Amino acid sequence: MTGERVVIDGGGAIVPPPHTLLGGLRVIEVAILAPSALGGYLAELGAEVIKIESGAGDYVRSVMRRPNQDASDMHQLWNRGKKSVVLDLDEQSGKRDFLDLVASADVVIEGRRPGYLDRKELGYQRLREVNPSIVFVCLSGFGNTGPYRDLPSHGPAFDAYAGVNPPEIDDEGRPRIPRPAHVGVGVYTGALHAGIAALAAVLHARDTGSGTYLDVAQADTAAYARATTDLAKLRGRALSSENVPFRDDELSATGAVDDLFAASCLVQYYRTTDGHILLQAMERRLFERFTVAVQRPELIKEFPTDREVDWLYGRDDVRAELSTIFASESSAYWVELAREYGFPCTPVNEAARLLDDEHFVARARWLPDHDGAPTVPGVPIHSIPGLPLVPPAPYLGEHTEEILNALRVRERSR
Repeated sequence: MTGERVVIDGGGAIVPPPHTLLGGLRVIEVAILAPSALGGYLAELGAEVIKIESGAGDYVRSVMRRPNQDASDMHQLWNRGKKSVVLDLDEQSGKRDFLDLVASADVVIEGRRPGYLDRKELGYQRLREVNPSIVFVCLSGFGNTGPYRDLPSHGPAFDAYAGVNPPEIDDEGRPRIPRPAHVGVGVYTGALHAGIAALAAVLHARDTGSGTYLDVAQADTAAYARATTDLAKLRGRALSSENVPFRDDELSATGAVDDLFAASCLVQYYRTTDGHILLQAMERRLFERFTVAVQRPELIKEFPTDREVDWLYGRDDVRAELSTIFASESSAYWVELAREYGFPCTPVNEAARLLDDEHFVARARWLPDHDGAPTVPGVPIHSIPGLPLVPPAPYLGEHTEEILNALRVRERSR
């Protein structure tokens, strides 16, 4: 242990130095908010993660920061162990520095809206020119394909879309985000799935010298979390034309009144003519786009400006106005309007309805069972080259003869 710092535990024994599982792995991260969790996991396992920032940096540093904090708890969690480098990717000098970093890296993380680096002329194909074996991970809200590709979104949207958080009904008969506040299934499982895919692609690159493009969506991984239980069963029922209705009386209306979203107007569930949507006007510019879209510009004056985070808690007058607006059209109408004007508005699906959601249909991977019917959900990872369709789960002892015969052949050849 020469040259290493010796640590003695309470019993007087020497404690071995930390085991760096990913030592030598270099990761370049261009991410804000929750997708930064992917780099955080890799950094904690020993990878060198270089976070590229510009201007004031990743604004997760200030989101929900307490008055006595230099940076928010989410920043401390998701950006732990990283190195921060400020580059202006709109400038040629910044592009050159970025490409130089990529030339010596294993992984690039794009944790913004899909195509962010492409728009900077630094997309996957350009990066392959300087590093053919680079692993490019696009971790986003709704993925790089499908009708919701460019839909603005925040963490609660992915769970709402996946049917993880159906609306509960408050004492006034209004739908709201469930209490206690959601746990962020899509946010955390997205980063974990992307991490698994990235490390698999690094092994492939080291074996073949060939890079991989990975597309992982937090909405997909939230749906996959649901798919491991309800969706697979519902898919089978759908194939047999069995109707699986959703009932409002199944929803809970219990919980504490001061939960994060329960009393909010701007981050809230609203009824439509045929279901529910989730509005997430967390920033003034997003709420302003909404007011323009619905031709109600006077509503922008209600947006709070005196506090860093205040989503109009307890403003029943504004809640009533928004409820009337959303109740006038279908969920599909509001999603399409959100895509057109660029404000975050996401469908709230129950499991049965999710199967018919156009974005889910466009991105879901279904694996065949023994009869060839596509009823088993595949991992929510999209890649170029593509992933194979793995065989169905084996019957008991199905491969015993195959494996043991191969073993005996190897033993005879020794």
